[in-house]
Amino acid sequence: MTPAAKSLILKAQDSIDTARRAVDDQHQHEICGYNLAQAAENLMKALIILRNLELPEGDEVHDLDALMSLLEEDNLSAISSYADVVELTPYNSLSARIGPGQRLNLHEYLGHVEDLKKFVGQAVM
Repeated sequence: MTPAAKSLILKAQDSIDTARRAVDDQHQHEICGYNLAQAAENLMKALIILRNLELPEGDEVHDLDALMSLLEEDNLSAISSYADVVELTPYNSLSARIGPGQRLNLHEYLGHVEDLKKFVGQAVM
């Protein structure tokens, strides 16, 4: 494993840990969502690096859908099983303001991101 991929996986775990601590606090909803989105982003970037692909440039480097599409285009069809994490994209900004009617069930998405982490772990082996 490359040092860059390992660093991204470790950052993803830190973000998952932060999200887990905040998931029950409705005042921390955006922070929890942001950390889940960051974890998903870093996990997909680790896969991209491990597959020797070029990271997207510009805004797409933080776009979860663009990262997912890049992996799918590289014949990693199994990544599609984790496509739910793309719905975290609106949270992927520190300035995100998610209205009450737009909030995702972050308990559910914590599970989706943890599943993605397991998949990345299997890909590393």
